[in-house]
Amino acid sequence: MVDKQSKKSWLDAALQALASGGIDQVRVESLAKKLGVTKGSFYWHFKDREQFLDELLNFWAERSTQVVIANPNYPTDSKARVRAVAEDIVRHDLGKLDPHVRSWTQYDKRRARVVAKIDKVRFEFLRDLFLAAGFSMIGSDLRAQSLYRYVLGEQFISVRESMSQRLQRMQAHVDLLLQA
Repeated sequence: MVDKQSKKSWLDAALQALASGGIDQVRVESLAKKLGVTKGSFYWHFKDREQFLDELLNFWAERSTQVVIANPNYPTDSKARVRAVAEDIVRHDLGKLDPHVRSWTQYDKRRARVVAKIDKVRFEFLRDLFLAAGFSMIGSDLRAQSLYRYVLGEQFISVRESMSQRLQRMQAHVDLLLQA
């Protein structure tokens, strides 16, 4: 059973609102109505809308970034690990909120700096995967940039392919990146 008054419920509802209509749709009153709770529930968890938006950005980062980086179930073989990470990103559609977050932070410079830090963490994680796979620093940087930009770019293009097609395309991309 989902606790509609939990902090997580507020943040989940806010991410859905962000994805469906942008940051202007992330309003306390409309979220409370959607959750079927009072605004008092919001103020139990958050001091104000600014704190809520900060936590929303952190919640997005946790769900789209840290869940991948901290996953203990990836293979130990470095090339298999790159493949598994790429598959996870596609299979769980971890970049789907990126366009909405980036649209929001385009006009919110303080939060844009947070997104830039998240980009840096993501990029360094990918670069380190390629370093572990035996590529030079320059080669790893280029491969990480290519993979990261590929994932982000796919989110900005209306992709109408099945999950299996998307996974096959990602694996073909990763195979190219893993060639010496």
